Amino acid sequence: MTQVTKLAGHRFAQADYSIGRYAATVPSQTTLADVTHPEFFANHLSVFRPGMTIDVISDDHRLDCTLRVLAITKTSAGVRVLRLFDEATAPKVTSSDISPPQISFGGPHHKWRFLHGGNVIQTGFDTREAAEKAAEKYLELMKGE
Repeated sequence: MTQVTKLAGHRFAQADYSIGRYAATVPSQTTLADVTHPEFFANHLSVFRPGMTIDVISDDHRLDCTLRVLAITKTSAGVRVLRLFDEATAPKVTSSDISPPQISFGGPHHKWRFLHGGNVIQTGFDTREAAEKAAEKYLELMKGE
C-alpha cells in the first residue's frame, strides 16, 4: 500500500489573508524589466510579504502582468513573473462582435445623443454628424484601435 503524505492544516488557509494581493499602476513607458528590478518597489517594502502577488498595469495598458514576491531585504524585493499579457497572442475583438451605436434626438435638453446597448453614452451634440463622429470614436476605443 502506498503511503500518502497529507497537507498539514497550518499550511492551508484563506489566500487573501495569508498571501495578500496588491495592485500597482505605473506610468506608460514602464517596462517589464523596470518592474522586475529588485529596487523598483523600494518605497513599499514595509507592506511586502513573501508569497504575495502584485498586479501591475501601466496607464496605457501595454504592460499588464502579475508578480510574486519571493524575497525581501531592507532595500529590495525579488519578484517572479506569474502572468504577462502578450498583445501578439491575445485574441482580437472584431467589429462584428460589437453592436453599432444608435443615434437619436433626445429633446431640447439632451439634443443629439448616441446610445449603445440601450444605454445613453453621451449627449449634448448640436448636430447628428457630431454625435455620429463621437460614436465612431467610442467604437474605436471599444475595439482597441
